[in-house]
Amino acid sequence: MFTVETGVGVVGANSYISLAAALSSHADRLNTAWADATTPEREAALVRASAALDGKYGPLWPGIRSSETQGLDWPRDEAYDRDGYELTLVPAGVLAATCEAALVELGEAGALTKKSDAGLRRQKIGAIEQEWSGSSGDTIYPAIARSLGKIIKSGNTMARR
Repeated sequence: MFTVETGVGVVGANSYISLAAALSSHADRLNTAWADATTPEREAALVRASAALDGKYGPLWPGIRSSETQGLDWPRDEAYDRDGYELTLVPAGVLAATCEAALVELGEAGALTKKSDAGLRRQKIGAIEQEWSGSSGDTIYPAIARSLGKIIKSGNTMARR
C-alpha cells in the first residue's frame, strides 16, 4: 500500500512525497517519462526511491528518528542542516531528492540499489591473468546530490552501486 510520510512519523509510511506533489514537480520539469507512466508505476518508483535514499543516506542523516515506529527515516529530531537551520518535518531537499530518485527508478526498477561490477577490471595476456578494481563504476546523480547537499553529514552523493 502506498503510504506517504506527512512529517509526523507515519507508521508504515513508504514514500516521502505524495503522488500529487511528485506529479507537479515532474510537470514543472516537463519529464514526459513521468507523465506517461501509470499511477501504480509512479507509486512504486516513489516507494523504491524513498527506500533507496534511506538505505544510502541513513547513516548520514543528521539527528535521530523522531519515533521508533515511523516507516521512514524522516522526520528526525535534533536535525540541523550544514548552515545550522533546524530540519523539521521532511525537509524540502529530501522531497526534491525523492522526486529525482523516483524518475531514475521509473526508468529502471532497482537502478539506485544495483551493484555494479564496472569497477572490476581483468586483463589476460597469454597465461598471465590480472584482476584489479579501478574506479567504483558508480553512476552519480547530480540532481539528487544537489538536493541533499546541505542535509547529509558528508560529501557523499547518490550513486548507482
